[in-house]
Amino acid sequence: MLVQNSIYLDLAIDRNPIVVAPEISVLEAIGLMNQSFNSLDPEQSCDRSLLESRADCVLVADENKLIGLFSKWDVLTLVQKQVNLQSLQIVDVLSDRPMVIRRSQIQDLESMLNLLHQFRCRHLPVLDDFDKIIGVATQESIFFAKNRLAEDTLANVEAQKRAVLNAIPDLIYRVSVDGIYLECFSSNYVTDILPSDFDPISKHLSDVLPNDLANRKLHAIKEAIATDKIQSFEQQWNINGQIQYEEVQIVKVNDQEVLTIIRNISDRKQAEEALRESEMRFRSVFDNAAVGISLAGLDGKHLAVNQSLCQMLGYTEKELQVLTFQEITYPEDLEIDLYHHQKLLDNEIDSFHIEKRFLHKNGQFIWGLMSVSIVRDPQNQPMYDIALIQNINELKTTQQELSKLNQELEIRIQQRTADLAESKTRKQEILNAIPDLLLRLKQDGTCLDFMLPIVPDKEAFVPIKQNISEVLSPTVLAEQLAVFNKAITTGEVQIYEHKLQKYGEWVYEEVRISPCGEDEVLVLVRNISDRKRAEEALQLSNEKLIAINKELERVTRLKDEFLATMSHELRTPLNAILGLSEGLLEEVFGELNQRQQGSLKTIQKSGQHLLELITDILDVAKIEAGMFTLDLTSVSVRYLCDSSLSFVKHQATQKNIRLNLIIHDDVPTAIVIDERRMRQLLINLLSNAVKFTQKNGTVNLEANLANVAIGLSGAHSEENFKPEIRFSVSDTGIGISVEDINKLFQPFVQIDSSLSRQYAGTGLGLNLVKKLAELHGGQVSIESKVGEGSCFTVSIPYSALRSDEPQ
Repeated sequence: MLVQNSIYLDLAIDRNPIVVAPEISVLEAIGLMNQSFNSLDPEQSCDRSLLESRADCVLVADENKLIGLFSKWDVLTLVQKQVNLQSLQIVDVLSDRPMVIRRSQIQDLESMLNLLHQFRCRHLPVLDDFDKIIGVATQESIFFAKNRLAEDTLANVEAQKRAVLNAIPDLIYRVSVDGIYLECFSSNYVTDILPSDFDPISKHLSDVLPNDLANRKLHAIKEAIATDKIQSFEQQWNINGQIQYEEVQIVKVNDQEVLTIIRNISDRKQAEEALRESEMRFRSVFDNAAVGISLAGLDGKHLAVNQSLCQMLGYTEKELQVLTFQEITYPEDLEIDLYHHQKLLDNEIDSFHIEKRFLHKNGQFIWGLMSVSIVRDPQNQPMYDIALIQNINELKTTQQELSKLNQELEIRIQQRTADLAESKTRKQEILNAIPDLLLRLKQDGTCLDFMLPIVPDKEAFVPIKQNISEVLSPTVLAEQLAVFNKAITTGEVQIYEHKLQKYGEWVYEEVRISPCGEDEVLVLVRNISDRKRAEEALQLSNEKLIAINKELERVTRLKDEFLATMSHELRTPLNAILGLSEGLLEEVFGELNQRQQGSLKTIQKSGQHLLELITDILDVAKIEAGMFTLDLTSVSVRYLCDSSLSFVKHQATQKNIRLNLIIHDDVPTAIVIDERRMRQLLINLLSNAVKFTQKNGTVNLEANLANVAIGLSGAHSEENFKPEIRFSVSDTGIGISVEDINKLFQPFVQIDSSLSRQYAGTGLGLNLVKKLAELHGGQVSIESKVGEGSCFTVSIPYSALRSDEPQ
């Protein structure tokens, strides 16, 4: 247990006890106690019990060193013995040194109460580490401190609840089952959801909402209450002349009211619509492009192809999607293709453009001009590549014919002239294939040459007449001229991105600057607006998903923490009730008649049952919160089974039920488990078996070692099997129907309301059995037939239980 805040431990100590010297007379000590009692203020009812407990005793000390304690019970004893109190010193009537505790040894309030109960004393002197008196702890002072701790804890919880409600960006209403608004919870984040004059409290849904929307919400409210499930839907209505989209969730509170949680999702709807339109535009371009387009995974397998590519290669779309780009590439051209593709994956280049031959379905090849770029995720990891393929088979035929003609002309003209002509032709073809704006500029921005790309979106580039200052703002111009200087100075290609406005909209461009001599640069400009918008949409979507996941994790954690905390808070007063009832039964405070003893036994039995329920709830909460750990030790299998059967032996004897234990010879003598938790698991199963078995029936507990097949191999080798320990609890009881078996392991669920009345239970036992088995690496299975009985089997891998220490 965590050490409680010292302020509450100090509240449990009365630091102003009555302290007297050992030579004081008994009558004087009694007079001091009476004087303290008579000085109590009747108006101070909240602290009166504390002050009364202070007047019940005096501490006898010599120079602040405790000698003994003299209480009103000692006075009664002296009077009963008819001792003459005149001139009798208090040191003469002190008994043995009382039970004391040091302040540094106090860990919590409960341990102080336990000491009072254990030693049956009403006063517990508290000393410091130097044996000096600090004060006295009594049952009244401890209860006062515990009450103050509970009050402060409740105040903190309420403050946290208010903070959570203020932080939720949703509008929350309490609504009755009849559709009446009862209460509104909102924060400063939801001012845009409602009109400024909207106040629906105490009104009906139909009074503030359109009829169709009111009817829909009323139906969802009744459905949520009937099914105990959250109802979710989206709605839209007109607020201040604008259509607002809202997401509504309806959560059942009880059979008479629900919570309606409303969130404004207009921005999300608009973003989804914009993304849908963008995807439709891309799909339209993809399907209707005059060139072949392919999307291929990193392994080369086609993810999607358009009809132009299918017509070019003679395949259907399905046939191409089962092939890789390697399989449709002419073998002699594959090496250069793979070389560029690897550089693309390694992020050494952003794209490449090559001519290569493709294998047609008819077995021949066709020439294609291919431009390939890669799509990366936000972490800059490659996802898939996009290839644009233009059929240049006729062009290649023409080139081949031209080459043949050139070869004939080479006989008649000089070789140098022929080479120059061919080089110029190839250069022009490469320039025509580049999908970028190409500029040759002076260092000051003067345009020497200008070439628009031969691509459908060439209008995105503004023509330049004399200088790039005609299309660039002063800021962007200064940045670009600085990059020109850096490229010329370093002799290296410079790459950067900028944003500028063209034709009334913002355009993103990627600029590559290559030095050409001492005063010129070659500039390639590519429009990357679509890519930027896609990246922004993807990033926004990811951020929303992350926020939703964090909120779900937070809600789950708060639920688990709340359940664990409340279980502890319930156990604290319950332990006090059980302790007091036990003390009364033992007649610590006086004799009891038979009727009083019967009532106290009922209180103790009911309290013990409630404590077991709270313990089960705490165990389940700890497991779900990840705070549950196993205490593994080596345990005898027979001892584990015998001790588990002993817990239900009395219950079985009352119903004349026969208990059988079967331990097979192949079961190991000892296994490594959490003994207390495994016994708790078996007792739960055995208790249920006895509970649901009629008189004169039978309950069996069986332990055996089984080999379970693993993998898909049919070979009967040891590697294909794994051993596991199985504990089976079978009975001849009422059995379970097939449709009810899936409900068994759910918390707080019993499969039949009539059984709930006939057989007492919380519905937590089997859920805890399942979780304890899973913590040991195992599982629980069931076989049952109505009217004949059930068999629950807990299977745990033997490798997790093996013990090298025989019992």
